[in-house]
Amino acid sequence: MLGQPTQTQLASFEEIPVVDISGANDPARRPDLVKQVVATAEQIGFMYIVGHGIGDDIMDGVFDKSREFFDLPDSEKRKVHLTKSENYRGYLGLMEKGNTDPTFKGNNLEAFHCAAELPPDHPDVKAGRPLRGPNLWPDAPDDFQRIVYSYYQRTYQVGMTLLELFAEGLGQPTDFFTRHYTRSISQLRLLRYPQIDDPNVELLARSHCDTGVITILSQDSTGGLQVLNKDGKWVAAPPIKGSYIINIGNTLQFWTGGRFSSTNHRVANRGGVPRFSIPFFVTPDYDTVVKPIGSENDPASAAFHVGEEMASTYRRIWPSPAN
Repeated sequence: MLGQPTQTQLASFEEIPVVDISGANDPARRPDLVKQVVATAEQIGFMYIVGHGIGDDIMDGVFDKSREFFDLPDSEKRKVHLTKSENYRGYLGLMEKGNTDPTFKGNNLEAFHCAAELPPDHPDVKAGRPLRGPNLWPDAPDDFQRIVYSYYQRTYQVGMTLLELFAEGLGQPTDFFTRHYTRSISQLRLLRYPQIDDPNVELLARSHCDTGVITILSQDSTGGLQVLNKDGKWVAAPPIKGSYIINIGNTLQFWTGGRFSSTNHRVANRGGVPRFSIPFFVTPDYDTVVKPIGSENDPASAAFHVGEEMASTYRRIWPSPAN
């Protein structure tokens, strides 16, 4: 597993900043935007973004379909269970987990996973490339596939914009990161945390850092997300209508040599209602080998293989395909 690299810039922040990225395509505004997103990635590792071009109607639509799907009978959801996919696509039930790590206790949530949709005759599918292939789509609710996959495609483009801004802010070519996204294994997850009214249950998700490059999160109005600052204080990241929350993952902290901060976060239990959230994990091609910037030509430099790390993580935390 990829360990947590050393953070060199994390600050004692008191709030999560809101960044308007509508100037990404404006040459007059882009330089200041680049500086802003890089400073935030260094000092906080989390930011809200607005001005991303995805309307409330699109975000609301995918949340509506998420609620409708998770409200289906368990027997219907299990028709597209994760174990029926070679690529960890489909439905994951409460507390289900892999079998490679006896210390992992599972997560108290339900999920639906999708990724890049590839037909059976796609070269990557025919070649058996890991984590590349078709999704498992349920028959219900109506229009689920169209709405969810359209959201996947739009959110992926937001991720590419952010990676270009980060690259420029690090003094690299604009495509420094995105050149590794020709066969991306990025993944969208629809999540439902159950309603828990027991006051002794303080957390829906325990403290953790994300494994990947960046996460693009849309959350419902329930709230509960908290981010840990340098002083050990948990800072609330409440929902802001129409925004995404972006956070840096361990892979990007490693890739930037610790300059960007992969920050610990958790979800507090609010009780009263289930919590819905939709994280999009922006992950490079399976065969990408990551080294810290500036050490690419050093054979002694630390490095890791993105696909192998992700596949190992998936096997540990999720049930593997049935034989």
